[in-house]
Amino acid sequence: MLFNIFIVFHIKSNVTFDEMKHKGSPRIEIIATGDELIYGRILDTNSNWLAKRLAEIGAELRKITVIGDDYEDLSKALNSALLSDAEMIIFTGGLGPSEDDFTVDAIGKALGINVIIDQNALNKIKEIYARRGLNDSVSISRGSRMARILDGSFPLQNPIGMSVGMKLNYNNKTIFSLPGIPVEVQGIFDTHITPIIEATSTHKLLGRTFYVTMVWKNFFDLYRKLQSDYPEIYIKNAATPPGQDDKRDQVRTIKIDIVVQAATIPEAEIKMNSFISDYKKRILTFGDGNITEFNPKV
Repeated sequence: MLFNIFIVFHIKSNVTFDEMKHKGSPRIEIIATGDELIYGRILDTNSNWLAKRLAEIGAELRKITVIGDDYEDLSKALNSALLSDAEMIIFTGGLGPSEDDFTVDAIGKALGINVIIDQNALNKIKEIYARRGLNDSVSISRGSRMARILDGSFPLQNPIGMSVGMKLNYNNKTIFSLPGIPVEVQGIFDTHITPIIEATSTHKLLGRTFYVTMVWKNFFDLYRKLQSDYPEIYIKNAATPPGQDDKRDQVRTIKIDIVVQAATIPEAEIKMNSFISDYKKRILTFGDGNITEFNPKV
């Protein structure tokens, strides 16, 4: 029987997890757009990937909002983010050539900023279209929608596809727009946004998933002991059904997720390995048992 136990570590000497929160981390909000998301036609894998990536590079994700293709909803979501403590707002989706791809237009309307065409992005689009034999004015006009940015913003050229991203500084906030295609989100983010965040973050997060195998009745004794001995670690177990008395002596496998915080990834690796070593030793004090990494890095 498999149970999920989620453990998040933010390791820093001699402080508790609560004392460490919100220190030295750029605060981020994500606004994912698209009717296909709110109708459940596709999964929002972009927000999932961004959440993991932001943690890795030392940012603090404060909120994820999912909205449909609606001007008013996008404006409300943007205004809410502008009033929050988030320093950066990341939009995904709505940068394509279709009529319902209007994220840049909606941001511009909400902020009172004109939409312009980035010439470098347009030239790239025209070159790609020419190779595909699309030289007519209708195709070019439609394709030019992927080159939209706001006046005064900085274009984020797309290393994978055609839709250009955007960086806009507004009222001490930074607004980014990314396309909806996952590989393009990842390409633009790591090329342009990751360096910006890493330049201001003071820590990194390292995540691992493990399976703990031990007698079920002993698991929470060890769990509470770890909470006491590692006050700098935030530990929370997912809701699990209580075991029947006659089954509490059985060996079970429990899945755990562990995220360690440190100034650098190498330091986080050392802290992770040290903790897992201690965890394994403590499991063995109860008899047979083990902790093994799930899908370890090659």
